[in-house]
Amino acid sequence: MQGLLSFELKGKIRLTPSPPPLLLAQELAPSLEGLDWGIGGSLLLWKLGLESMPRDLDIMTTSAHFPSMSQRIAHLLGAGVAVPHPTYRSVHFARFAPQGPISVDLFADVRVKMRDDLIDWTFDARDVEHDLGLPWMLPGDWLELYELFNRPERATALRSFLAGSNR
Repeated sequence: MQGLLSFELKGKIRLTPSPPPLLLAQELAPSLEGLDWGIGGSLLLWKLGLESMPRDLDIMTTSAHFPSMSQRIAHLLGAGVAVPHPTYRSVHFARFAPQGPISVDLFADVRVKMRDDLIDWTFDARDVEHDLGLPWMLPGDWLELYELFNRPERATALRSFLAGSNR
């Protein structure tokens, strides 16, 4: 099931085994046809050459499409579970296959508690790029999210990538 991908990154051809989260995304994609969604997180970082081996699949969708996305993913992976968190309070969130080899986190209408405020971030389905047969979120969007999620190493990596790519 493991395939090889060849793509150009900063003028160099990269031949690499497809990581398991990418294979899972490609398996899920046909069942998510017609819905608004995008891939982010460590798999996006891998695609950009910033992560060597992503371990999960982060999918963002709209509030309107969250129920359908959740139902279709559950059909393949089993029911999603809400994971309470004191800081991350997204309006819609489910984790699928949390004990499996690859978990899937599905988000819509991200909400993060910062001090006494709740900061909202909403996915815009027009802000995706299609590559490898999948919808990918923009690196700048995940820079904002990693800053909200207090993930400084990943935010720094994306900031450097964006500065170097003039995006």
